Amino acid sequence: MRKDIGSFMKKSKSRIAFIVMATMLAATLSACGSSSQPESAPADEVTETPATQEEADKTEEGSNEVFIEPEEIVETAYFEENNVNFTSDRTFTVPFAVGTYDPDSLEYKEYKGITVEPATDAKITFGEIKDAKCDKAGYKAFTFDYTVEGTIKVTVDTFDYDEDYSYEPQFPHVDLADYYTGKLLTYYPNVEKKEDGYDYIDKFTFNNKQYEISYFNMEKYGDAEETDWRIDEASDDSRMQWYEVNVSESHTVEVRVPENYDGLVLAVNLNGIKEYDTSAYFEYMGGKDRLVFEDDPKGYTYKPETSAFVKVSDL
Repeated sequence: MRKDIGSFMKKSKSRIAFIVMATMLAATLSACGSSSQPESAPADEVTETPATQEEADKTEEGSNEVFIEPEEIVETAYFEENNVNFTSDRTFTVPFAVGTYDPDSLEYKEYKGITVEPATDAKITFGEIKDAKCDKAGYKAFTFDYTVEGTIKVTVDTFDYDEDYSYEPQFPHVDLADYYTGKLLTYYPNVEKKEDGYDYIDKFTFNNKQYEISYFNMEKYGDAEETDWRIDEASDDSRMQWYEVNVSESHTVEVRVPENYDGLVLAVNLNGIKEYDTSAYFEYMGGKDRLVFEDDPKGYTYKPETSAFVKVSDL
């Protein structure tokens, strides 16, 4: 009997302990559930919901957002950056080349018994600046002239020559360049007449401002003036005879630029042209997007110490 009572007491204690633990657990859960319930908002309070995620992000950032002014990049003019000194000279003396060609086929060739070479360097002379008519709003136009002239010496072995021949000078040219970007303007071949009368229209951007320079070159060859034949004093007989020819060409360049623009530069390579090379010469002159001091494998590169630069606004 004691055994049964003891067993019952053990079981009863276990049940009591289980009831106590269950009661405590229920109380704990009730307390937690009560604290997690949100308090109801007052009836007259309205909670606004951002319409978009972008607005939500701005709302979340709040007043901590700071506006940063974009940095303005100011470019330095190309000629200023390269410390170029401009000259007030209007006349320059530079080498030039001359070649011979067949007057029938117009193909360049060398002739037996004939030597053609420059007798003097060429002289480049700048003229005056003159206003020109301009029909484009916000722009102005003007013209300037320059001439190139030189002397050729033709020596003929009268005993060893029996062909007709012709000769042609290859004069150094004057380049146009933009002071601000340093670009050489497209100046020669591939001429396409534009509707407004200009052959070339180059566009530029400097300090985020866009502008254009329009221009064309009117070229005219002067009449060749030949001297009388002379006998080569260094020769033992009169078979070697020679004469000189004065040759020239003139240019009138009309330019259209923005009204307040003062950056047109005339560039002269004082190295001139020492070897007659038609293909290389015209390939160079037809080049685009070249900078003044950019390396050029053809040998026409401008160098500060062997170049002259004139600002048109200073003429």
